[in-house]
Amino acid sequence: CVGATCGGGDVELREIPLSLPGEKGGVIKGDARRSCTADVEDEDDDEEAGLLGTPKARAPRDDGATASTSTPTSGASGFLSPGAFLSRLPKGEAVMFCGTAILAFQNIVAKTVERGVPPMQVVFIRSALSGAVTFCTVYHRHVRSATYDKSNPMTLETFMGPKEMWPLCAIRGVVGSIAFSLAYVSLTYLTVGDSVAIFFLNPIFSAFLAWPVLGERVGTVEAVAVVCGLLGTLLIVKPPAVFDPVAKEMGWGLSSGDAAPPNPTGVVITVFSAACCSIAMVTIRTIGKRVGTLSLAGWFHASSTVIGLLSCVARWPLAPVSPNQYEWSLLILLAATSFFGQLSLNYGYSHLPTLTASAMYYLMVVWSALLGVLVMKEQMDVFSAGGSIVICAGGLGPSLNKARVARNEARKRRGETNRGDGG
Repeated sequence: CVGATCGGGDVELREIPLSLPGEKGGVIKGDARRSCTADVEDEDDDEEAGLLGTPKARAPRDDGATASTSTPTSGASGFLSPGAFLSRLPKGEAVMFCGTAILAFQNIVAKTVERGVPPMQVVFIRSALSGAVTFCTVYHRHVRSATYDKSNPMTLETFMGPKEMWPLCAIRGVVGSIAFSLAYVSLTYLTVGDSVAIFFLNPIFSAFLAWPVLGERVGTVEAVAVVCGLLGTLLIVKPPAVFDPVAKEMGWGLSSGDAAPPNPTGVVITVFSAACCSIAMVTIRTIGKRVGTLSLAGWFHASSTVIGLLSCVARWPLAPVSPNQYEWSLLILLAATSFFGQLSLNYGYSHLPTLTASAMYYLMVVWSALLGVLVMKEQMDVFSAGGSIVICAGGLGPSLNKARVARNEARKRRGETNRGDGG
């Protein structure tokens, strides 16, 4: 495990420092310099691996070079180049930021196509197409990429990851598939607002499940971030069962009518969906970097395909239909967004602390609100705008705190190194 300590099934992921000892005002000498450089380059391999999980080729290291967390091009123009700028971005946070946008767009596509196609049939077709693309990508990378040994025969582990990790991968695939399938089904029982609000309890579940499972304690910043995410979600979706009574009591004039209690069946389905989603996310965190993101996505798509097929055969909750040409185009688009969305989600949760990833996951609600205005022509009131701001603050808070802690740790290491050299 690169950048991790593995033993007895436990994984302890280390924070990557933003700078090295001796980076400013001095040069690290001898073995200390080479050791620091090697450690950081090993950790950078995880960051440079990207969504598909293969590190970039590393140039031979010159013993006379100074330690650095990246290899900038010559001159100021290299430092200001787009590649150099992107190399300095926190990749885990950036991938989660983009991934939540992709998943929000997927919800818009799904909402559109489900007007004519049953939800579980949508799950089956989406997962079958996305799974085919995933496994074809694995095959192509094994056969064509220079980073793979072409002399080795392809085995099931090539597609599904190391055999010793299959039990955890199966849990992630099956539980995650149940979560997102039931989230689609819940829309037949609840309003979109109620369904989204209840489903987004899953980052709360993830945060507190990570405490006993992963030993990730809930700090003040992370706890506030998760609470901000929940409050922002409620402001944006305004579930009638919660928002209407408050609006009427406060005289806001925004009540959509007398609030009826949510359908009990829909509530149970959505809460169970959120709980399953939290288990899947913590499982991804437990797996860490020991399984590639493509393999994890393959487990999810394979499980969703089987669950969707069984639902279509059982004609639950609705009998399958024959999609028309327009619906097929939406289903293909849905499969593409599912492919990239799952890669992003797997990468983010395997490279970030669970609390940070959970807080950033709320950004999907912000994207959904914006896409609702731009694509679905929905109205955004002051509460939706306020909710978006609250969610952004909650999602970015842990990341900013992480950077602050990393800077303090780097400063402490520089001080210890300087004292050591002076002695």
